[in-house]
Amino acid sequence: MRILFFLSFIVILTGCKDEMLAVPVGAYNYTNHDISMAWADGHWVGGPSVNGGGGIAGSITLPRKYTPGTSVKLEWERSVCIHDTPECEKRDASGGFILTTKRKTVVVPPYDGETMAEVQVVLLPNDDARIYVGNMSLLHKEHPSHKEFGPLIEDGPRPLEGIWPKSKIDALQSEKQNNKLKDAN
Repeated sequence: MRILFFLSFIVILTGCKDEMLAVPVGAYNYTNHDISMAWADGHWVGGPSVNGGGGIAGSITLPRKYTPGTSVKLEWERSVCIHDTPECEKRDASGGFILTTKRKTVVVPPYDGETMAEVQVVLLPNDDARIYVGNMSLLHKEHPSHKEFGPLIEDGPRPLEGIWPKSKIDALQSEKQNNKLKDAN
């Protein structure tokens, strides 16, 4: 009888655990620095150059059911110089590009575990980063990034240093709205 009770208890506990899923990851570079390597939770997820990104380069494990506070530890190596400038001609002692390593733990915004298809690691100016989990391209007008950035990211990966941080983004969006109103009149 004890064995039956014990086995039933194990089955109940196993069924209560959140199902974890391996989800493909792509990294996107919105900075003016080349990214040589990027990792999410210790898994390699690519090395997007300036104006580059996408493509699946690995996967990480996330709970199927979104849990508030879910986070991903990001780490990336980026050039210390601005892409395609004379400073980038300098090399380290072994002849390679001079790199710096950046780290950030990013809280994952809510996602639908039934439709998630990709984790998007978005590397931003000022060594900032965001994570999105879903089934929409960053270019899609209903992508969750619009809640924070408006249509800024939908134009595709390119350096955003000139319109970063968010206060500059807000000013840009306000200017676009004013231009639309002027065009409508």
